[in-house]
Amino acid sequence: MKRVFIIALVTAIILGITLPMAAEPIKIGTEKLERGGKNIVLGWTEVPDAIIKVTKDTNNPFLGITVGLVKGVLNAFARTASGALDVATFPLDSNKPEPLIKPEMIEVAE
Repeated sequence: MKRVFIIALVTAIILGITLPMAAEPIKIGTEKLERGGKNIVLGWTEVPDAIIKVTKDTNNPFLGITVGLVKGVLNAFARTASGALDVATFPLDSNKPEPLIKPEMIEVAE
């Protein structure tokens, strides 16, 4: 009798833990993988984008080339590293994949 009670208790505990998890759909982190791949491949585009933005904001091509180049290289490194981290960790946390860098993808200067 004690054995049946213990088996029933263990079964209830296991089902109580696993059933709520089964109610949520299991998603593979494809959004995170896609975002990471794009950021790895297109991270370098931060350099010309920053040069264009700084040149337009300051109306000074020299500042655009110098300051924009430094800002662009730093942004490109951050975006590429963020993409590599997203690709490396995409299967781990897939319920709510938040981007590390805002905006999520590169925006072209207009």
